Amino acid sequence: MDGASKQGIQRWQIGLAIGLVLVLVGGVIYFLASNPVRAQVVRDLFIIFIALEVLIVGALLSILIWQIYRLIRMLQEEIVPVLRSTQEAANTVKGTASFVGEHVVSPVAKASGYLAGLREAASVVTRRRPGGVTSKEG
Repeated sequence: MDGASKQGIQRWQIGLAIGLVLVLVGGVIYFLASNPVRAQVVRDLFIIFIALEVLIVGALLSILIWQIYRLIRMLQEEIVPVLRSTQEAANTVKGTASFVGEHVVSPVAKASGYLAGLREAASVVTRRRPGGVTSKEG
């Protein structure tokens, strides 16, 4: 089946389900309207059911609040110290990188520059070209 026919079948099924629910609700309303004593019993049962549901939802809400409290406490007691130590480690790495940059890389770069200058000066003095070929001028 292609997508359009599947979508058409799904719409038909949804329409049928809605129609059945409406017929069922209409039948229940008619039955309860024609039998007031049974309507009172059904009403009382629904009141009891809703009261039990409110108690269950209240208990579950209390459990949810307790779990949120425990989560917040865990974040404060366990995750925040881990973040602090991670920040300290990052600051240590930053300091180490700065130290290495100032005391190792900078002198090596200067020495490399001096050596390149000396090599160029030696090449000019010996009249060599950068490729190693001796100049035969004048």
